[in-house]
Amino acid sequence: MRKMLIILSLAILLVGCVNAQNNTIEINEIEFELPDRYLGGELKNDRYALDNVFSIECIDNNVGNEIGLWACEKDFEENIMIEGHPVRHYSQYNQYVHANQSHAYFASGDSVYEITWTGEDIDSEIKDLIKNTPKSNISKDEFYNMLDESIDIYKSTRIDQLNSDAEYNYLESRLNSLYSQDAGDDSNLNQILLTFYR
Repeated sequence: MRKMLIILSLAILLVGCVNAQNNTIEINEIEFELPDRYLGGELKNDRYALDNVFSIECIDNNVGNEIGLWACEKDFEENIMIEGHPVRHYSQYNQYVHANQSHAYFASGDSVYEITWTGEDIDSEIKDLIKNTPKSNISKDEFYNMLDESIDIYKSTRIDQLNSDAEYNYLESRLNSLYSQDAGDDSNLNQILLTFYR
């Protein structure tokens, strides 16, 4: 009977260790211990995602595109410090998940990370994920300035794209108008469309 209890105890400890290891993911050489409710997602290319509910990723190579859309579409914004990490938090209503969705951008070491979750506030689980990473090597002012510059670049690129799309649509409608009026071929206009917009 005693042997059975020892075997049972060892089995419980082993299962506990396996579960503890499964709670930990590594992104860009930093370990995150996930709360139980965010388990079951997929880790791929420095990004962990669980459906549309939760994600963590390193965004060093794409800060502008990752933060730009949410900076433009936000309902709420705050800059806070969490245990030596500068954090920018955005929240907005997401019609696809029918709930508020939050995005926290924070610095750890020399990198920038994004955590996305369903909810409006930074709860204790999200705070723990951030504070349990190495402290930021990027100063608070540098971090916020970098984010602001990335947002400005995103907005500028977006405006350029909208202007380009509008110009293309205008030229294409002019060309279609010429064809529908049987006015002949405007190869110059057609060449502009093919050369600069395709």
